[in-house]
Amino acid sequence: MSHLTDKQYYHVGVLLFPGVDILDFAGPMEVLSHALHNRNPDEPDRMFLFITIARTSFIQAASSFTIKVDVLLDEALARISQYDILIVPGGPPSVIQPLTDSNIPEVKFIRTFAHLPAPVRPQHPRILFSVCTGALLVGATGVLSGLTVTTHHRALDTLRQICEKFREKNRPLPEVVLRRYVDGGCLEENSLRVITAGGVSSGLDASFYLVRLLTDSEMAAFISRVMEYDWKELN
Repeated sequence: MSHLTDKQYYHVGVLLFPGVDILDFAGPMEVLSHALHNRNPDEPDRMFLFITIARTSFIQAASSFTIKVDVLLDEALARISQYDILIVPGGPPSVIQPLTDSNIPEVKFIRTFAHLPAPVRPQHPRILFSVCTGALLVGATGVLSGLTVTTHHRALDTLRQICEKFREKNRPLPEVVLRRYVDGGCLEENSLRVITAGGVSSGLDASFYLVRLLTDSEMAAFISRVMEYDWKELN
């Protein structure tokens, strides 16, 4: 059944940091950017609106790629309730490990997003979407406790360790599994949906899944044709 009964727009925050893997965030942005209300590439009416967020106005991503950021972290925090989706990309261990601390600004931002009150549209809960080792940053918030989650295959054990260190009281450890992506479902207390993906191409597949979840299978198939990407849904 289609969800496209109303013209809806989703505001997507993309959390960036120095050394971030480019395709971890650019891949999902590319997929989501093709979701159009009118399905007319010549006059695009985009369903997903993106805002990049970081501590500084410019960051140097992997491979010395410089990115101009849309909004500084403090400013984004002040209006965090406006974001429907938060994308948390990953990076190499040397970049991610120093960030996996509960007092790091990026982790505080993710935690604040995760614990926001239920959104205005309860049928569409806020979505926290990590790609690759971005799950380690989410794990440092404690929000993954009790969920089924994944990350890059070389970081599964590290994610388990981080989740054990930061798990929320009276909640079980997450089940960390090797999959391309996992929809962990909704946390009832705050209507947050958590989706975690493995490495780069897994992030693309999870993005198609997100399109199908928020729109319909026809929209996902349309984007697959536009991108010439052979996406197959996981059972």
